[in-house]
Amino acid sequence: MAITHQTLDTSATTVYTSSGNTAVTAMFFMNNNASARTLDLYVVPNGGTAGTTNQIVKSLTIDPADTYVINIEKIILSNGDFIAATSSDDATSIYATVSYVSI
Repeated sequence: MAITHQTLDTSATTVYTSSGNTAVTAMFFMNNNASARTLDLYVVPNGGTAGTTNQIVKSLTIDPADTYVINIEKIILSNGDFIAATSSDDATSIYATVSYVSI
């Protein structure tokens, strides 16, 4: 298992890119701000761009000092597929951690 870390921006930020075939086992989005922040999340095929056709979470509010966890189902990615996210309220407030394994 491996882990990546990224700080989200107000534009789409890649939080994980698959090299080979991988399974994302969990994603954590922590709001390190005194105000609520909003998260958008995308699962994008190789060669694509983050947009409404591959958005899986839209305008999710994360309360101050809270963490949103996605770990119910695995996300299977092929080589070059990636996960991107935005913090639509403020850059540098939401921190993303992604756990994945090669398959």
